Amino acid sequence: MTDQTPITHTGFIARDELSDDVDVVGEVMGLNAGGVNVGWSWELGETRPNPDAEDEEEGPTLAFGVNNAVGFLQWHDGREVLVPVLGTNDEWVEYFVAGLHSTNVRPHAELPVELVLAAVVEYLDTGERPTCVEWKAGASLRSLFS
Repeated sequence: MTDQTPITHTGFIARDELSDDVDVVGEVMGLNAGGVNVGWSWELGETRPNPDAEDEEEGPTLAFGVNNAVGFLQWHDGREVLVPVLGTNDEWVEYFVAGLHSTNVRPHAELPVELVLAAVVEYLDTGERPTCVEWKAGASLRSLFS
């Protein structure tokens, strides 16, 4: 990624690669403030996954997205996917990774965008699952196809 590439144009954001002059939340807020036509999404993790490592266990990630007044949060820890207890969507919804590639978001993952951004700030500060949101187990991928 070059210095000119906005962080919002990458699908995965690694905390250990962020320099002090990168404002992830500011860039996401700027993109969203312009009004988006589709929900945009990203994944935040401590380090970038190695696609060549077969047995390497990936660390937890915070998936998040924005779609004007709403957004979503999903916590992936390798064993299960957690969604907010107070999530508002009853069905699977579609967001687009970095605005490009379709991804399905679990039921109950959507929240007001302000809470989504607060969780992103907390994750960027701590590297831990955000505590500003109460979490529960998300729907199985099988439910998407049933």
